[in-house]
Amino acid sequence: MGAGIEAWVWQAVAAELRRHRRAGLGRLLTVDTVRFITARALADAGLDPAAFGVEWPHPVLKGARINLMAGGARPTFFEFKYCREPDEQNAAWTDALGEVLKDFYRLAMCPAPAERLFVYVETADLRRYMKTVAQRYGLDLDTDVIVLRPDGVARLPMTAQRIIGSVLAANRVEALRTVLIDVDATLRLAVYEVDPLGPAPDPGAGHRAPRGVSRPTGPVAPPGPRDGARGEILAAIRAVLARTRRGTFTPAEVVDEMRRRGTGYAETTIRTMVTGHMCRNAPDNNAVTYDDLERVDRGLYRLVRD
Repeated sequence: MGAGIEAWVWQAVAAELRRHRRAGLGRLLTVDTVRFITARALADAGLDPAAFGVEWPHPVLKGARINLMAGGARPTFFEFKYCREPDEQNAAWTDALGEVLKDFYRLAMCPAPAERLFVYVETADLRRYMKTVAQRYGLDLDTDVIVLRPDGVARLPMTAQRIIGSVLAANRVEALRTVLIDVDATLRLAVYEVDPLGPAPDPGAGHRAPRGVSRPTGPVAPPGPRDGARGEILAAIRAVLARTRRGTFTPAEVVDEMRRRGTGYAETTIRTMVTGHMCRNAPDNNAVTYDDLERVDRGLYRLVRD
């Protein structure tokens, strides 16, 4: 389902947040408001509200719950974070850092074939604090590719480490920022696609799952750099072009080809890389990283570099 969430859905979420703030209701906005606005935008996009679940039981972490689940054969799990301004007399910035990072881990623990989206509404003050985190601890969240490594998280303030917890922090997590929209001068909306964790260690090697964690039983994508996904996509594109003897291709053809090749990357990631991060004339809300592809018509692309 995640691959079916078009960019206009997030533009609609940002627009409604903007309207509320312009109407003087900004101080009344909460993370629950963001969740409801998103659910309504998803319903407007044609998803069945009857298949939505709020505070859905986490499929792996016992006792934990997911903020929103949009069901179907390939469900999407959403976590939302909107850290409202803390009391300046006792600013809880490190708490906010821990809570934001914890959502990445919680989503990564959801096994494929589900999609995992982290919806992050960030104030200008929180963004400034996160910039100091990047400078002081080397953990930059204001980037298109996020990689959380155990050794990096171990350098964070103890308050943030305690919120994340040692069980989650022991994992490597990767995420791709697919949407970045300015709501207004002091607020912005970002959406991250979180990769699932790699396969569980071989039980025969003496590894045991941490207490309170059930190992995923379904197929999961192996961790790997985004350049790995890019390489797989380019190879699949060349195979499609050679087979069809055309100069153009569709994202669906690339997805099908990669599935035939046994890719571990989710459909959402493939489509987002093709239509956004690898496409030099992608919409403004996508952060373009490479100039490999060019959109020549609706749903139709060509290879720029070969």
